[in-house]
Amino acid sequence: MRSNHKIQRSYFRKIYQWVILAMLLPLILFALIALVKVEQAVLDNEYQSNKKILYQVKYNINLMDDMIVNSILSMYYKPEIMPLIFSQNVEFADMLREVNKIKTSIIGTNPFIHSIYLYNGSTKTYYTTQDNLLFQDLNFEAMMQSKKNIPKLKPLPRKIEYPIGNDKKRFENVVTYLMYDFKDASNQPDGALIVNASTEWLLNNIKDINMVDEKRRDKIVIMDDHAEIVGNDLEKGSLEDSLKAVYLRHMKEQAPSEKTGYFTENIHGEKYLITYTFVDKMKWTLVKAQLYDEVFQKINTLKYTLIAIICGIILLAIMTSILISRRIYKPIGNLVHVVSKGTELDDSHAQDEISYLNKAYQFSIEQLNQYKLEKQSDREILKAYFLRKLLVDSRSVTPDEFVKATVESGVCLTQAAPGLVCILKIDDYAQFEQLFSHLDRDLCMFGIINITLEIFSECCKVEAVEMKNDHIAFIMNLGDRDVDTMVAEATKLWNKAQSYISQYFKVSVSIFISDTCGNLHGLTEKYHVALNNSVYRLIFGKGCILTNRLIAANTENGQVGYSAALERKWVDSLKSGNTVSAEEALSKIFDEIHKLSYNNVVLSVMKLVNTLQETTEEMNRNRLEPLQFNFNLFSNQLFTMGTLQEQHDHIMQICRNGLTKVERTENDKHAIIASTVMEFIQADYANPELCLQYIADKLNLSPKQVSKIFNQQYDRTVADYMNEVRLEKAVEWLHNSNRSIKDILQKIGVENESYFYKLFKKKYGVTPKEYVLNKNIKETRQN
Repeated sequence: MRSNHKIQRSYFRKIYQWVILAMLLPLILFALIALVKVEQAVLDNEYQSNKKILYQVKYNINLMDDMIVNSILSMYYKPEIMPLIFSQNVEFADMLREVNKIKTSIIGTNPFIHSIYLYNGSTKTYYTTQDNLLFQDLNFEAMMQSKKNIPKLKPLPRKIEYPIGNDKKRFENVVTYLMYDFKDASNQPDGALIVNASTEWLLNNIKDINMVDEKRRDKIVIMDDHAEIVGNDLEKGSLEDSLKAVYLRHMKEQAPSEKTGYFTENIHGEKYLITYTFVDKMKWTLVKAQLYDEVFQKINTLKYTLIAIICGIILLAIMTSILISRRIYKPIGNLVHVVSKGTELDDSHAQDEISYLNKAYQFSIEQLNQYKLEKQSDREILKAYFLRKLLVDSRSVTPDEFVKATVESGVCLTQAAPGLVCILKIDDYAQFEQLFSHLDRDLCMFGIINITLEIFSECCKVEAVEMKNDHIAFIMNLGDRDVDTMVAEATKLWNKAQSYISQYFKVSVSIFISDTCGNLHGLTEKYHVALNNSVYRLIFGKGCILTNRLIAANTENGQVGYSAALERKWVDSLKSGNTVSAEEALSKIFDEIHKLSYNNVVLSVMKLVNTLQETTEEMNRNRLEPLQFNFNLFSNQLFTMGTLQEQHDHIMQICRNGLTKVERTENDKHAIIASTVMEFIQADYANPELCLQYIADKLNLSPKQVSKIFNQQYDRTVADYMNEVRLEKAVEWLHNSNRSIKDILQKIGVENESYFYKLFKKKYGVTPKEYVLNKNIKETRQN
């Protein structure tokens, strides 16, 4: 489009938008799905890692529990310990000695044991491994006096209170285990062994296992069966306190049987990944909290990397989309460009290229309909009638008729001015009629006339008319210009017209430019000469632009045909099967035919076809399998071809196919003959009369022919093969029988014994007798 560049590119933008959407939408969806999947995978992976850590902590707690229980049971039933627990009279020295033993053997070897108490129910006295042998554990005494049922060998989280003066106190968190047998009336043990495990050691052990980084603010807490934190005191609103509340709330919403799992929750405005597991023996729950952002720190890095990659791919997709869109748009853009150059359309209302092309198509249909109307109108009919009359009978056209045609029909020619005729013929017109409908042919002719008139109207007055028999005649006034200059300029313009016609209509046209006439009264003679001489397209080929001067060498050539010597060479090459020589001779014949006049060209080609037919018939008389050619069909095809070059190629292909078939047939025939000779020898080797002459007579061929064919096929003579077969048969007789050499010679058809000995020794290196002797020696050794 010329006036609205925005519309010209609007369809391109639509293509580009759809292409980039088709490329980016799957990419973005893939990236989002990948990100979600990776995030879930990392979350699951982190959960598995946390679960392994908690299971290790759980294992350590269970191990500690087992060790403590085993230590309690082993101590409780020791003969040295029992009196200290139940006796009313305990010697202080014995007590001190046993307590020191416990310190050394139990507490010294088990770092997780904080202290051990021996409770004597008879004296209501506690003996401890603390620095103070009679240390009073107020918290434990209160628990004992509460008359609550105290379970045996079960962990009881509590605090040990230490006074430090000035009414100040210090507390240590421990887990207490009790072992006793009986209780008194007040529901208190009548004697007990108490072991306090250090929760500080337990938490430090958990830290070591978890490798908790304080900077990451990971936190692991232990909750007992009363939902209390085991270990240090909690500050209200601390992370541990909030973690406890979050966990309890989560467990209320979950199935009671769920003992291990994870969830995410906001604590103090930050998102945490919380993993938990239940310790069955202790009835404790281990809970681990991790900052979500720290867990997904690598994911964030991956996310940014993925975003960077996606951005790069988007840029690449944009550039690729532009390239793809341009390729898709190119045919449409080219069509728009061509249409916009050839039509004068107002594109102001066109939304895009498709609507513009639709408008151009409607415009073309309107023009075609207009053309039909004009063609059928009286004015156009009279104009075509006048121009045809001017061409076929220019002498009868009076000046008054010329003036009338100029006024009424719009003829732009001047009768008194010099002029010439140009004949335009569509190449391969029969094919043109088959490919295009009647309507399309009319449109094509209309387009050719319009293009040509537009090109030539710049330099002269010109009119055109269809002559109804495969050509269009163009009548031109030369004006005052020199004739040679005008013909040279016309040739140049015709080249331009041929280019446009080929580009728009995909057809080839040939042109013949007549000689000039002093005025249009002599136009008929020039028209007929031009029409007659247009047949020289046969010689000069399709798409040619011919003038009388260009074909003068042919029309003035008195030679009536091609060289007889070349014809003989061609025929001899065909008979001998020499493809290269035949093709070379045929090419030289056509080189001579190209120089002849049209009539002699046709006669020469006909003579060439007759010669080919006669040569083929002659070759078939001497052949077992004749060559089959339909020369009537061949001639019809040949003379419908538009150029000598096509005829040359067609005859060349026929010759090449025929010679190839001859060669292939001869090879097959020779193979059959050679194999038959072999069969004769293998079947009749015992016949003394078997020889080349004998076999040739059987095959009705000359010995020379048989020898040549056999040698070509097997690279050996008939006699050599005959001797080879007889020698092999002789060796078989020598191996499989005890016959004499003379008997064997009769069996294999050999009469000349000395000749046989010579052949045998030449092949096997020994005489037949030596061969038999060697065979016997070998058999004797084997036995």
